[in-house]
Amino acid sequence: MTDGAKNENSCPEVTRYERHTRLQEAAPKDSKFEPKDTAYFSYYSLLSHQAQMLQDTTRTSVYQRAILSNAEDFFNGRIVMDVGAGNGILSLFSAQAGASAVYAVEASNMAQRLQTLLNAAKIPSTEEQKRDGLVCAQSGQIAIDMDGPRKPSNTWLKGRVKVVHSKMEDVTPELLDGNEKVDTIVSECLGVLLIHERMCESFIDARDRFLKPGGAMFPSAGTICLCPIEDKQLWVDTSKKAQWWCNEDFYGLDLTPLADAAWEETFAAAIVGYFAPSVLLATSSDYTIDFTTITKEALQSFEMPVEWSFAQAAVVHGLGGWFDLHFLPSSSTTLGLLSGGSISNAPPPIFKPDLKKEENMVDATAEELADPTSAPLSSTSTSVYGGMHASAASFQPSPLRAASLDAVISGFSVAPSTSYMTTSPYAAVTHWQQVRFLLSDPIAVNKGQRLVGKILFEANDQRSYDMHAELYVADASGAPCKNHSLKRSAFWKLDRQTYC
Repeated sequence: MTDGAKNENSCPEVTRYERHTRLQEAAPKDSKFEPKDTAYFSYYSLLSHQAQMLQDTTRTSVYQRAILSNAEDFFNGRIVMDVGAGNGILSLFSAQAGASAVYAVEASNMAQRLQTLLNAAKIPSTEEQKRDGLVCAQSGQIAIDMDGPRKPSNTWLKGRVKVVHSKMEDVTPELLDGNEKVDTIVSECLGVLLIHERMCESFIDARDRFLKPGGAMFPSAGTICLCPIEDKQLWVDTSKKAQWWCNEDFYGLDLTPLADAAWEETFAAAIVGYFAPSVLLATSSDYTIDFTTITKEALQSFEMPVEWSFAQAAVVHGLGGWFDLHFLPSSSTTLGLLSGGSISNAPPPIFKPDLKKEENMVDATAEELADPTSAPLSSTSTSVYGGMHASAASFQPSPLRAASLDAVISGFSVAPSTSYMTTSPYAAVTHWQQVRFLLSDPIAVNKGQRLVGKILFEANDQRSYDMHAELYVADASGAPCKNHSLKRSAFWKLDRQTYC
């Protein structure tokens, strides 16, 4: 799940009143959620927002190929849990991969929409046709032909997906038909910069309570990527918003007592939106979270060390951020290779499963669904280390590192196309977009200098994180320069987002 496209200005034809009404109608009935959770789950109850995610071909196709290409080892004949299932697409992919049972855990009322989809996955009886026709007619919709049979829909599901309308933390074995453990857990628990919305904690909760020893998690890891940026125009535009409060005569009122607070508030906001790779000044510093081993407690507060070297003089106006996603077996070697600077390209499309005609899908096997002779998915992604927009790329892995990645991937018998996704500005756009964090006071660096420091991430009560940064320009020995003007402290709230 994600918050990346939640710009109220993105749909100008929808009035604020209409948006409020939709959210009210989508709110979970008899909700016991906290107010922040009610708004959160109401958002994901809307089909319009679910469509944004489904239409993200990079996201959807990467998950599909990761699941189908690992069908035999982790899905075929196995019990699967989908955490935060939403529209259920990962549950349906798991069923395509041959899962014997899939439990789609979803807290929002999108669970009811998914159940409607699953209820249609059969050939209805005559009485059901008549009832559906009457309901459609009464609701002002076009009634179905009561005299003819309704077309079969998704009959290959064969009742293998069960919706569990619950928060993950409230799930018990009783809701899973008595199953105390599952073989595989899938989740699209991702937000802006990977961790926004804090759904990763629910993913970990599912692992701790329900995953069998040796079970699999899809995805297996995620990497936060941060890089210094130079974007004078963005900084100037942002500062002007804060400087408005320097007005000494606003209808006779002096607003300047609020100027300092306005400045801090404006620069504490994360700016979500796409940006050109040309603003990046160095190779990213990365922090990898291994979903197979990290604890929920470790996600409450963690520190990310950062260091960047500059090939030319520049003014650092802030940091640009994105995330990478990995579908590889857990391995310190693998994660070490993947965290040494972002590989800013996504994998190539694999092949779309040959679904044939739905009425013939009842007995389809996982091997048939992953038939490599079928047509390729429509995706603009390229290889793990290849040249997406190569002419504009300022960083590409060294031949040694690229070869090492190939060796690791080959060692696990996992094709590159099944193992990796990036939301980097070098790659195909996704609905997560990217994010920028501006410094209230930009810092100048010279060619050959390094910007070093740390960023503390602390979970807040708005389903997101507060970020505290300490940065300094290092001298030749790596120690902070004595010049105080070459040090910066910054505070950002990832939940306080603006969009551009």
